[in-house]
Amino acid sequence: MHGKRTRSKPSRPPSQSGDRGEIKGILTRVNPEGWRALRMLALELDVPLALCVEAFNQLLKKRGRRPVVENASRS
Repeated sequence: MHGKRTRSKPSRPPSQSGDRGEIKGILTRVNPEGWRALRMLALELDVPLALCVEAFNQLLKKRGRRPVVENASRS
């Protein structure tokens, strides 16, 4: 059997269906040196370590899209 394998998606309860109003999380891994650099920048700027929100919005702007990413803890 060398055919294409198909995966069936597990059904999700309505609360996890991707409604626009729900908050999503992103988990990323960075090397220790990168983590320290980001932590130090956050301290220097006196902002939470959620600098990635700013970076995501800058990426959206760069690609001609509206910057709509918000920090869930501040909304």
